[in-house]
Amino acid sequence: MQDKETGSHWQQLTGKCFEGPLKGKRLAMVDFLFTTWKEWRRLHPDTLVIVPEPAYKDNYAVMAGRIATMPLGSRQAPDRELLRQDDRLPAYEPIMGVEVGGAHKAYALSALSKHTVLNDEVSRTPVLVVYSAANDTTTVFARRLHGRTLQFRAVKGAVEDTLVDDQTGSKWTAYGECTAGTLKGQKLDTIVPLPSLWFSWAEFYPDTQLYPGAPK
Repeated sequence: MQDKETGSHWQQLTGKCFEGPLKGKRLAMVDFLFTTWKEWRRLHPDTLVIVPEPAYKDNYAVMAGRIATMPLGSRQAPDRELLRQDDRLPAYEPIMGVEVGGAHKAYALSALSKHTVLNDEVSRTPVLVVYSAANDTTTVFARRLHGRTLQFRAVKGAVEDTLVDDQTGSKWTAYGECTAGTLKGQKLDTIVPLPSLWFSWAEFYPDTQLYPGAPK
């Protein structure tokens, strides 16, 4: 990307400026949720929707065509030259990337789909990864609350995506909000997961960790 004010060039995935007067700067990440339209409307019924610009109709069609033909899960070589290639996953494997304190970790969506709740660590920071199959949504949170690390599990037979922590038995939503129990009203700190393809994530973050259980 290029900003009009200074002509500096920015990486789309990381928000870092790599060339120009603002080189070395990084844009602040705004919290967002990568989810379905149905789920977003459930959470935010009064939401506004951006209207496509008629002048860019042809551009939209081109991008839609590229997405429709993308060889997801394939080891096919990317359609651009890479500075480095990481063969731990297929190049076009969809992943959710997590950044905590300068450390990075990738979770293959094919691995996440086998779980509802993952209690994990990123650079020794306890994190909670929640995958909702009903709306194909991944959320990530810090598991430390008021100095205590919580361990979570899914509640079988309960409302979908209901979690419970082992330390207090309190119930939580997939959005990190406690709805019942000792910790009712508490909310976990959100970590924004970044959807990407493996070849892109691994190129920008060559030191990235990879969650076990990903496809070979």
